Amino acid sequence: MVRQADGLALHLERLAECRRCGHPEPIVPILSRARRPRAMLVGQAPGKVEISSRTPFAGRAGKTLFRWFAEAGLSEEEARDRIYISAMTRCFPGAHPSGRGDRVPTRDELELCGSWLDDELKLIRPALIIPVGKLAIGRFMGDAPLAEVVGREHAVEHVGGKSVLVPLPHPSGASSWIHAPGHRALVSKALELIGRRMRGLAAAALFLALAPAALHAQSRTDRWLGADKVKHFFTTALIQSFTYSVAQVTTRAPRSSLLLSASVASAAVGIGKEMHDRGSYGLFSVRDLAWDAAGAGAASVMLLHTRH
Repeated sequence: MVRQADGLALHLERLAECRRCGHPEPIVPILSRARRPRAMLVGQAPGKVEISSRTPFAGRAGKTLFRWFAEAGLSEEEARDRIYISAMTRCFPGAHPSGRGDRVPTRDELELCGSWLDDELKLIRPALIIPVGKLAIGRFMGDAPLAEVVGREHAVEHVGGKSVLVPLPHPSGASSWIHAPGHRALVSKALELIGRRMRGLAAAALFLALAPAALHAQSRTDRWLGADKVKHFFTTALIQSFTYSVAQVTTRAPRSSLLLSASVASAAVGIGKEMHDRGSYGLFSVRDLAWDAAGAGAASVMLLHTRH
């Protein structure tokens, strides 16, 4: 991960100096602040507000975008730290001649700027890509109608490898697509998918960070079977069921999302307990965590076959 962060820092230095399109100052590339991302957002181009703020999605469209991300369980700060915000072109292309919204980047601008996105895909190798707007969606999926791609996950291949794609419409007020019947529900579904993927990436990152220390701290006397393992199984099953029940009463999320949230809470409790044991006794039991996972899984199966 350090190597990726170093490569990304070097990439951003070069991007900041780019003047390929010949835009007059102060129109220069806008940079993302994420340094160890596993997810990428690809927009169309920065807007006028971004010129002075030097921050992507800082204007009205950004407020809508981060309000959407809040539905997915991501605060603006967390989204900016964990999602690399890219774009088809990196400089403000200017106002639209009609005076409504911004000008769409020209084909020449897209070609001149395209290598920056390719380089980022190779550097980050994102597990999740969130293309925002038809121009960005078209970069990965061709000319597909928004209603056919928003609200679903898509497996795509690109210069950096393979990723899961979850498209979103452009959050600009200039777009009327979201106001058509049924389209807001598609956006809500897409946000649910994004939230689920981002929680999964967070759990994977935590596991990778803890794995080396956990293996080093294993005790040779720790057995796969024993009274403590039974305790772990049933305690985690209880936590899973209780968390699911509380989330079911307090939210209107679908069952799959409730189960995922309960699983994240159960895993957090289990890992927290092992971290406490490691700090207090120098022991970290992966076998305890395996029984925790078995208890959470058993509870999830039971809950899946239980009526709301």
